[in-house]
Amino acid sequence: SGISLLGLTSAPSWTKGSSIGWHSDDNRPYLKQRDFSAVCYLNSYGKDFRGGLFHFQDGEPTTVKPSAGDVLIYTADNRNVHSVDEIIDGERLTLTLWFSRDSSHDEDAKLVSRLSEISSTGLTDVPGSYLPLPASSNMYWFSPDHSSEHDSAINICCARIYALGFGIYPLEDKTNIMDVSDLLMKPLQLTRNDELFNQEFENVLHALQVVQYYSWKASELQRHTTVLEEGKVIPLSRSQSQNVRDLELTFVKDQQLAQTTFGCTSCDGCGIPKVFSWASFSAAIDAWRDYTNKLHKDLLRSLPHWRNHQSIFDVAFDEL
Repeated sequence: SGISLLGLTSAPSWTKGSSIGWHSDDNRPYLKQRDFSAVCYLNSYGKDFRGGLFHFQDGEPTTVKPSAGDVLIYTADNRNVHSVDEIIDGERLTLTLWFSRDSSHDEDAKLVSRLSEISSTGLTDVPGSYLPLPASSNMYWFSPDHSSEHDSAINICCARIYALGFGIYPLEDKTNIMDVSDLLMKPLQLTRNDELFNQEFENVLHALQVVQYYSWKASELQRHTTVLEEGKVIPLSRSQSQNVRDLELTFVKDQQLAQTTFGCTSCDGCGIPKVFSWASFSAAIDAWRDYTNKLHKDLLRSLPHWRNHQSIFDVAFDEL
């Protein structure tokens, strides 16, 4: 029988204080379709971070020292109970994938079908169709005890933006919103320190992707000479600052949880330069748009080949 890739692929960033105790990867009823796990290490123990060693409870090896490019594969059941030590310093990056023997969970076929449906509607040709569309707002709440209560949880999109040193300023009046989480699905702006960047983002995912891209490419973007137009960066008023702070307290009630999960801006692994420039950030917006547009076009070009094979793979266009 074949092995299918599941849809819950993860690329977690483990920052200072992050850890996870003994567990198997199928330890919830809704995770029982997981048969195999694969962890690809994107950076190295000792060089990029300290702590974060991977341990198996039984068998050999008992301890794995992550090194960039290594892939660890194991069964997802209780034969391979494992843990990860607390991160002492730096940022530990991994790409985690899960596989199933049950073909009904084949995510490639589902995704190809969904992409084909979207493509047939013509929506992919609409300007701005590359912009991210959020799922239900409940999808972005995280609690260590899997509680559905927002009082003990954090919104992971907001927490990551805050961890990278930015704030969120909603453009919608929250008094007109029944569920405050809906504010994140509407246009918003970003702040940093006491300044407001006067550009609208479609939603929190749009803002997060640009911030993450800037974090990724900051060193390259600093070499660009971008001149900001007048009024692009404005001082926050007292009421605006209060709105930014109120929103943070709403979506990240547990500051310690956010700190443990995402680290802080002082972490060397976050990618944001110590001397921040709105000009470089503005360049990141254009670069992110070009990057995302290219991915969008490549996806559309690849889709016919994916349909033929009912599988998603890298299509070498130069060889076609």
